[in-house]
Amino acid sequence: MSKVTGDRLNLLYWAFGEVTNSEQLHGVDEEEFVRRCANVSKMEMFMNTLNQPAWLTDYPNLKELQLHVQNIPQPIGLHRMSQLQRLCMTEVRLQTMRGIESCTQLIHLDLSSNSLTKMDPTVLGELTNLRTLWLNENPIAVIQGTESLTRLHSLWLARTHVSYIGDKLDSNVALTDLNLAASAICNFKDIPSLVHLRLLSSLSFADGHFGDSPVCNLCNYQTYILFHLQQLNVLDSLIIAEESRQIAEATYMKKKMCASSLRPPCQTDIPVASQILCGIKSHLIEIAHGIP
Repeated sequence: MSKVTGDRLNLLYWAFGEVTNSEQLHGVDEEEFVRRCANVSKMEMFMNTLNQPAWLTDYPNLKELQLHVQNIPQPIGLHRMSQLQRLCMTEVRLQTMRGIESCTQLIHLDLSSNSLTKMDPTVLGELTNLRTLWLNENPIAVIQGTESLTRLHSLWLARTHVSYIGDKLDSNVALTDLNLAASAICNFKDIPSLVHLRLLSSLSFADGHFGDSPVCNLCNYQTYILFHLQQLNVLDSLIIAEESRQIAEATYMKKKMCASSLRPPCQTDIPVASQILCGIKSHLIEIAHGIP
């Protein structure tokens, strides 16, 4: 019977721990190796310890997999992981999400600090059980592919190139936590589109770790958000006090009233004003001619 040796066996050692010095020298029978791999439910690899990502296929019963600071441009070896619930691939130079779509039981997916340029709809469309999706620090410009993620609770797109929300999150009615800190959001027009997310309790456009989005620099930033998104409990990592809500509402209404008073007369008022002016003019002419 063939024996498993070298780096492939070392991966089992790091994941499982039960590999003796003798087995490391002489190897482990393939059948015994498969049995031990089947018992591994959690694996964490750090700093280029995974030389061959394809060897992950040896571990079909993983429920949690964490890969940090590796060189894995494309997910490999995940197609047998039908039980995987948590996947973290951070700082692994990832360029595509293709290869994750078979992990349909995923609840938590963290692909932060990579080189992803888009949210792949063909992949996300298969991950309907996701509760957490973190894609921070990727050059992603557009929110897409989230239509089927109706169970999603947490979406983090901090320090990305996202500049527009629009109706992209309309289907994510279970969303409670949204982080767009240090994104390219630069105006208020996207804020009202979040009103229908009635469960949204935490929103961040500014974050102590990631930084601020341009929208944070606008006048009345906090006032505008607190007035329109009254379902929030936390804004930019700070708990919202009831007094802050009341001040925001009073300030917003005051500014709205001031703006209304400065508007020019409506078109319907112009004919009435013209009639009054004509009447005054006729009266002045009569006075000038001595007409009683």
